[in-house]
Amino acid sequence: MPICDRRSFLAALAAAPFCWPGREFAAWLPRGDEKVLLVLELQGGNDGLNTVIPVDDQRYAAARPKLQPVRNGAHRLADGTALHPSLSRLHQRVVTGTGSVVHGVGYAGPDRSHFRSRDIWHVADPAHTKVQTGTTGWLGRAADLLAEQGASVPAAAVGGLEVPLVLKSRTVTVPSLERAEDFQWLAAAHDGPLPARAPTRGTIEPVAGDELLQFVGSTARTGARLADDLTAALRRYQPHAEYPDSGLGRDLQLAARLAIAGFGTRLLHVGFGGFDTHARQLPTHAGLLDQLDRALDAFLTDVQAGGLGDRVVVFVHSEFGRRLHENGSQGTDHGAAAPVFIFGGGLAGGTHGPVPDLGKLDDGDLIATADFRSVYRDLLDWLSVDSKAVLGGEFAGVGLLPVR
Repeated sequence: MPICDRRSFLAALAAAPFCWPGREFAAWLPRGDEKVLLVLELQGGNDGLNTVIPVDDQRYAAARPKLQPVRNGAHRLADGTALHPSLSRLHQRVVTGTGSVVHGVGYAGPDRSHFRSRDIWHVADPAHTKVQTGTTGWLGRAADLLAEQGASVPAAAVGGLEVPLVLKSRTVTVPSLERAEDFQWLAAAHDGPLPARAPTRGTIEPVAGDELLQFVGSTARTGARLADDLTAALRRYQPHAEYPDSGLGRDLQLAARLAIAGFGTRLLHVGFGGFDTHARQLPTHAGLLDQLDRALDAFLTDVQAGGLGDRVVVFVHSEFGRRLHENGSQGTDHGAAAPVFIFGGGLAGGTHGPVPDLGKLDDGDLIATADFRSVYRDLLDWLSVDSKAVLGGEFAGVGLLPVR
């Protein structure tokens, strides 16, 4: 959280919910020409083997006699795998080069705990053991760097009341938004005298002889004008796709609205839960992936039609995959490595990395062939953010960046 002096704090109270030391309100002006990364987290441990299915490997069918029927109707890829039957729209994006699958993403020494595994992905450190006061997330650290470069509201969590660990930063305050109207508090300092404790709607007149109140009044009016600009930008949004009437559909439409409005929010996070499929997995998983397919395809269509097709990337991942062998409840238990998806932004489409070797397991789990931080590295490089500074080291990348 930033530390503010009294002058900055009062100005922020009068004009905006955030207080970033050393930054003028001009930083709130729209900056719509930068790239946007949306991280879509499939919470609960998505079954990667029934999402990107090794359809030609008979060891898969033998290990999953109750679950392997999803091979029927699955959408073929070029490397002997196929996408779940519910993913027809996203399959078209992969085969036409606007989407990609990276096989076997994870880390050494995996942990099957939901909480620790999510923290590891969020912090970008497989050695992470405990969240402390100063713990930051990889997107939060990227937001800090973007703020230093002048990004206005560099990051936001969409669809929840809390900001996830992945967006925890050192210096910037990240909002959590459930609806576009949540931005309208920016216009709260409009129509009346400056109150003693907090602004109400009113015109704040500067008080003669009091330099601090003059500054607060001037800043409040500037903030109000900028707030009007932001609200108007959000209202100008016209959807170019039909979103499903679901929680994920609403969250992704809000994310599209923020991206298309173009006032500098460059890092977005959306969570989509329900993937802890220990029992009766087939109908549950099919329904979840159908929601994902419809909502994400609508989002990608929307931003493309809004002129952002090459400036928005969506990264889809889960905290871990599931074990190779199904359990006795027609489900799967916590595993390790799993595929991830990347869509949009002109990145290299298709499949990346070797198909999982089902004959080479670690205590029943798939072995990671791609470090998750290598995927992060490519995404950060695409954003033109210093990946070494964010990740704390050099990683090779997985080949998502197009060859120049």
